[in-house]
Amino acid sequence: METILSIDLGTSYFKAALFDREMRLVGLSRLPAPVDSPHPGWREIQPEAFQKTLLELVAILQTQFPEEYSRIAGVTFSTQTNSFLLLDERDRPLTPIVLWSDERAVDGFDADGFACEGFQYVTGVPKLSPYLMLAKLDWMRRHQPAVHSCARRLCLISDFLTLWLTGRHVTEASVAGLTGLLDIHKLEWWPATCEKMQLVPECFSEVVRAGTDVGSILPEVADVWHLSPSCRVAAGCLDQYAGAIGAGNHMPGKVSETTGTVLATVRCSDVYASEIPGVYQGPSFREGLYWQMAVEGRGASLLEDFRNLQPDRPEFPVLDAEADLTPPGALGLRLIRPFHGDPRDSFSGLTPEHTRGHMVRCIMEAVAFRLEEHIKHLCGEDLPVSLRCCGGATRSRGWLQIKADLLNIACAPPACPEPACLGAALLAGYGMGWNTPQDWPCHITDANLIQPRPRVHEIYQAQHK
Repeated sequence: METILSIDLGTSYFKAALFDREMRLVGLSRLPAPVDSPHPGWREIQPEAFQKTLLELVAILQTQFPEEYSRIAGVTFSTQTNSFLLLDERDRPLTPIVLWSDERAVDGFDADGFACEGFQYVTGVPKLSPYLMLAKLDWMRRHQPAVHSCARRLCLISDFLTLWLTGRHVTEASVAGLTGLLDIHKLEWWPATCEKMQLVPECFSEVVRAGTDVGSILPEVADVWHLSPSCRVAAGCLDQYAGAIGAGNHMPGKVSETTGTVLATVRCSDVYASEIPGVYQGPSFREGLYWQMAVEGRGASLLEDFRNLQPDRPEFPVLDAEADLTPPGALGLRLIRPFHGDPRDSFSGLTPEHTRGHMVRCIMEAVAFRLEEHIKHLCGEDLPVSLRCCGGATRSRGWLQIKADLLNIACAPPACPEPACLGAALLAGYGMGWNTPQDWPCHITDANLIQPRPRVHEIYQAQHK
């Protein structure tokens, strides 16, 4: 049976997953993203390291799952966005891949200077931020003018992968939509912001919707990757949106959340809403369908930071078990700031009675309270009946129960442990004619649901007030 190779270009890890025609996960490998920090706050990946890591990733798959790997018929991706590099006229890298989390533009970025009338409506981006690609482009224009002036192509990280595989300059609409440079209604680069960045149309890639068949893999790349020359390449999408699809959120009104490096909540809608403060809106895999997303900079990474400051560096299941032994509300403990130095300094109301388990539960509840704000912001009074949950935090059943109790909404962990890879594979299957969105899984069985407990929800309501 033919398979699809789905590559996840995550912030912390790169993953490669194999799915068969029935969209069953039949192979998986992962490696840390090869991130460098040459200066404080900088985060970048050298193009050579990017390609080397991906080759190592697929080599692991080929070694561990040789039969499934030999049947690959298509390649796709799920990806971060606002991570980019500049290329010269021969498509050679002029810069490293500058990641979205890079902070070089935090000081000195003049958001007001780039404001355009109708910015949020046209781009779907609620506000300008130093973490957007355009802020770092502006930094390069000011601090590296020679590089900026020599650039002939602007390439997002997934565009660079597509270029490597096919030789084509193609970008996917939902990924490009979060840069603040795209008119998400016309799927065209918006002159108003592009001109402010002193970028000409020739710099930009062709925009396509998720699931589009981009073409065959280049013969020389097929040799290096040990793939058939007939292998196709399909456009994936933003990892949060791919995760939503993989979790069954691809129909209007469905809601999913990811508690991973960041906290992201995604709603699928067939209406482009009037400008919602703080909410990103982007094009989906078909015309007339939109993604709406609320994002928080920290998710499960808060718990990881706390764990890393513990003398014994416990495994996460140990912390889960300790949190399960503590009561809802964590005896009034509050998380008030990120973790630096002594972790106790990040809590308010700390007493000798509080254990590490109380602190862990407090962190989990803090993220759940923020998730509640996301859902109310996205949905208003029309709350979902159930919530599809993704990300590393789904490995903690206790954390899922906290979310269900606090939100008073049934929570469902993903049926597939890699929903972003699955979502991208479903899109590729759609582009290759294997399936249609009507075939994609979207229903949740009662056996998988974690139901809220009314009495515990009352405790959280009182705590919230």
